Amino acid sequence: MPSDPLVSVIVPAYRASQTLARCIDSVLAQTFTGWELIVVEQSGAGTLERDAAVEIVGAMRRRMRNPGRLRLIEQENTGASGGRNRGIDESRGSFVAFLDADDEYLPRKLERQATLFRLRPELGLVFGDYAFVDIEGRRHESVFDELAPEARRAPSQEIAPGLRVCGPDLFRHLARQYFIATIVGMVRREVLADDLRFSTAHRYAEEWLFYLEVARRARAGYVDEPLCLHHHVAGSASRTSKSENLLNLADLLEEMLRRFADADRKTRSEIRRRLAGVRSDLAMSAYARGAYRVAALEWARSLHRRADARVLARCVQAALLSLRRRPAAVAL
Repeated sequence: MPSDPLVSVIVPAYRASQTLARCIDSVLAQTFTGWELIVVEQSGAGTLERDAAVEIVGAMRRRMRNPGRLRLIEQENTGASGGRNRGIDESRGSFVAFLDADDEYLPRKLERQATLFRLRPELGLVFGDYAFVDIEGRRHESVFDELAPEARRAPSQEIAPGLRVCGPDLFRHLARQYFIATIVGMVRREVLADDLRFSTAHRYAEEWLFYLEVARRARAGYVDEPLCLHHHVAGSASRTSKSENLLNLADLLEEMLRRFADADRKTRSEIRRRLAGVRSDLAMSAYARGAYRVAALEWARSLHRRADARVLARCVQAALLSLRRRPAAVAL
């Protein structure tokens, strides 16, 4: 494209020295040239990881014809969301894109998204499919095909090979299933204004809330081909503890119900159904380890979101078991 708009690519980095060079290289290799790259380093002053990140960025800058396009910002660790938010505030581009320090862009990622924005300037969000490498090291070419079928259920129109414009009900489909990963989104900067940022109160799937908010504000399109390569990394926030992730997901779904109180009835019903299932899973986990009071409470919360006779029976059983296991009163 002869007059590329500036895209600000934001990379939050925390103890990422093992993968940061690969991440930056994937941006340097883009066929689209109108970008700036903002690395928000959060490992902490005086740490070996911080020093390594500074050295990596310096080495990359020495390779570049225009090193000013790669910027390093340092701050205390505020999580990935806090790092992304700082990058948004510091961005100079007409568009903002995101990349995690352990992931990669595929070479035409920015080009394909910028093309769709050029063809349909009314769009505020363009996302896409992505490939991923699982924890065993196997590569999978499409998360849409393997893990996120809702992405293609959302009505859309192809306006050029592989480039599609979504219908006005993307929000409803996205509320059903999280299918826009942080790294595949590109957002028109004016859509974010001064108030739309990643939630720092949630550390699990907070990008789901972010893109739901974007989808409410702007029309969207997507590139129906892999744009990025996501690496599943042992010990990352999304793969640490199943029970902790379920608790965090429940909190996130509760926040969705509060934040999107004006969503249509069917969408809110879908969120409540999902929340009831998560609460029931938490109850089953608690029951299995003998925490009957916790199990009864979670099943009661599940019933609050969705009536179910089997869940009611389990809730009563767990409550009775919790009463039986109370210590006997001490006679005075």
